[in-house]
Amino acid sequence: MDADTNLDLGVTKFLKSVLLVLAFRPTVAPAQSPDSATHKTFFTPHDGTVAAAFLAASAGLSVFDARIARFFQDTSRVHVRIGRRADDLFTRINESTLTVGSLAVYVVARVAHAQTIADVSFHTAEAVVATSLTAQVIRGPLGRTRPRDADRPFEDQYDFHFLKGFTNFQNRAFPSIHSSSGFAAASAIIAEVRRRNPSAVWAVGIPVYALAATPGLSRMYLGQHWASDIFSGAFLGTFYGWRIVDYSHAHPTTSVDRLFLGTGNHTQIGMGPRSLSWRWAGTF
Repeated sequence: MDADTNLDLGVTKFLKSVLLVLAFRPTVAPAQSPDSATHKTFFTPHDGTVAAAFLAASAGLSVFDARIARFFQDTSRVHVRIGRRADDLFTRINESTLTVGSLAVYVVARVAHAQTIADVSFHTAEAVVATSLTAQVIRGPLGRTRPRDADRPFEDQYDFHFLKGFTNFQNRAFPSIHSSSGFAAASAIIAEVRRRNPSAVWAVGIPVYALAATPGLSRMYLGQHWASDIFSGAFLGTFYGWRIVDYSHAHPTTSVDRLFLGTGNHTQIGMGPRSLSWRWAGTF
């Protein structure tokens, strides 16, 4: 089997992996749906099995990482030339911009008393923050080197420097926070849409998930991530996006939602055009 055939197989497997992430929701959703028994804890025993499966898939995809990386650096290909021109825009869609943007929408919605928008934007911010923190916890100890910074750039996908991720930017490749943040925001939005208007899920989901994929892909054009980094980040973000929305709506009296969304009759923050009020009506 020649190199081009191997490359095509690698790219095909990467695209199939992304599609698998998009199909992940039906696999984990039933236990968290409003019609099923409510879990008392955020994480469930089933999560470990699903995470292990996706970790195994990431490991399998990593075999093709170097070939896929070269595919994203070959300027003789039209998609690379186009991607290089667009990557500066899409790489700005990251955990910081998504968190700040979601919180800004939340504040405006609270002032305007638009409860639905406040609910969606706040849960979106929660998902992005939770995903980013989890990714940082993984990246620090693992210390995977970015493609362009490897001892053999774009060739050695197994260049790890354990614990170096805490101190060196070059060793924070796995998982991709750009990918995880994008998919966390997209999944939270789609989860909220599903609860309010199930018939609109596909119409909203396709463009939102397509946009969620662009920050991670832009990082591949920049040589910042391997394909398996993007895939694992997409899984992580998808998990948190759906789980946070499902859990929050199944437990509307959690202290976080009571405080920021006023979904219970306990402590909550009220916002007006020129004031910020704090109301206490019980205990947690």
